[in-house]
Amino acid sequence: MIFAAIAGGAAFAQEPELNKEITVDKDFVPVEQKATKSNILPEVYNPQVSKGAGKIGYSDWAVPVEVPATAATLPPYGYGTTHNATDNRGYFEFGIGTCLNMLGSAGYRVVDLDGTKMSIWLQHNSTWTGENKSANSPFAIDQHWNDNVIGVDFMHRFGKGDLSVNAFYHYDNFNYFGRMTDWWPATDSTQSINEFRIDVGWTGPFKEKEGLNYSFHAIYNYFGFSKDVFDPVQGNSENHLRLSLNGDYASSDVSHVGVDLDFDFVNYNIHHYITGALGDSSSVGHENLGVLSVMPYYAYHSNRISFKLGVNLDVSFNDGAVFRFAPHAEFRYDLLRGLQFYAEADGGKQVNTLSRMFSTNRYMSPRTLPINSYIPVDVVGGFKVGPFGGFNATIYGGWSKVVDAMMPTLVETPDPANAANPVNTYNRSISQYAVHDMKGWRVGGELAYAFRTIADASVALTYSPQEENKGYILGDDRTELVLDTKVAFRPIKDLSIMVGYQYRSGRSLIYTSNSGQWLKQDLQDVNFLMLGANYRLNDIVGFFLEFDNILNKRWDTHYGMGTQPIGIIGGVSLLF
Repeated sequence: MIFAAIAGGAAFAQEPELNKEITVDKDFVPVEQKATKSNILPEVYNPQVSKGAGKIGYSDWAVPVEVPATAATLPPYGYGTTHNATDNRGYFEFGIGTCLNMLGSAGYRVVDLDGTKMSIWLQHNSTWTGENKSANSPFAIDQHWNDNVIGVDFMHRFGKGDLSVNAFYHYDNFNYFGRMTDWWPATDSTQSINEFRIDVGWTGPFKEKEGLNYSFHAIYNYFGFSKDVFDPVQGNSENHLRLSLNGDYASSDVSHVGVDLDFDFVNYNIHHYITGALGDSSSVGHENLGVLSVMPYYAYHSNRISFKLGVNLDVSFNDGAVFRFAPHAEFRYDLLRGLQFYAEADGGKQVNTLSRMFSTNRYMSPRTLPINSYIPVDVVGGFKVGPFGGFNATIYGGWSKVVDAMMPTLVETPDPANAANPVNTYNRSISQYAVHDMKGWRVGGELAYAFRTIADASVALTYSPQEENKGYILGDDRTELVLDTKVAFRPIKDLSIMVGYQYRSGRSLIYTSNSGQWLKQDLQDVNFLMLGANYRLNDIVGFFLEFDNILNKRWDTHYGMGTQPIGIIGGVSLLF
């Protein structure tokens, strides 16, 4: 049983990662949900193509383990929490803090047989009196959102494979609290979304050496806005169907071939979309598109060298160029024990759904109509050192190019005297303004150290220079430099203390002048410090307490959408 720790970002809203890792079956874990809190940091990410396959890991040596915690942690980039598996069948967690921030999660494994598992879970995140700390919103109102999700997970093991069914319903009610004018009434700033997803999967019996391993997933996702920004009509919505088939045949214990097939079909119900630089709208009807992705590959693995060679072929229907090609390659070479060189190259079509856009920016315009991106190549390489006595390090560099990169763009000029509203758009309909070809490089490194089970710490640095139309995309905020540190220690057996700090500089977004010129608007630096603690009173009861934005700094997650001031949140957790 997993106790749902708190982490930043709504995991349920992300595009599904259909992992192609070949792993030995583990005990079924029914629930792994994550809650979010008020001061959300922009997510650092790499371009993700629509392929269902993930990377096949070849390294035999260990990597640092994330710190187990049930405290409500607002993570800097990469600060995810792991979860402790227990024999308990249920969990409950609730916390409340300043600005009436609330978070809660609960789950219970209602069926717990050897070959059949079923669990239900829910989570709640809300803020009711959040004070907007944006310097760019002279008429801002209090921030609020009320985000809820309820889900069911089911698994049954047959003699010839495993059947899994996972479903959830997601509802979020929130406001565009970064108002730029006094004539935009607060009642018009409210918005809500409905989302439903079901994932039916089948995984064949695992063959560790020779033989065929395969899996299949059918995923349906509905996502829709309740209304337009101003008009009392419905906002845009979508129906997204994904079919994924992954097969891998091992001719020996060191060599295998495989193919990954994915088909994405998206139906947009378009009520409004933006047709000009100043946000004029036009009513439309429906639009359908499809992307078929095929990736054949060959992989080899020996004691010191491993590689995977493949090619991504994307066939598009009603979505731009019919055929797109991109590489897929992975290479690992152990120069010495504890010293490894690695290089990766990937690319392909990226399906940018409304659900995916919303997962990183809830404040986008409900008139948004995404366009799919194409990544000709995204290459990265570097060295990994360790572990040596708990120490390890990584240094890397990379370059990528993205055609039609979806970057948030202000609907209006950022001048408060002229701006109508602070919502962002990602529209294809004004592609000369909102969709851009991006290319750029990045370098980075990370140091990590773990001292037994008492403490571990890490520091990571990523740098990518940004210009108006150049830069390796590290997130919606177009950040240039990210410094991320985290420390966790356990002075006594049942007490865990965590400290996290992140600094992000060179942040910006795009807007257009009245003449249609593409300009860049700077955002404030992120300077975020948090402190959290978790104490287990016994096997059933635990308590957590966290201090967020301790330095009481001010920045916008998106233009006009400011963070909350210093905050405190605490609560109780139960395992039963």
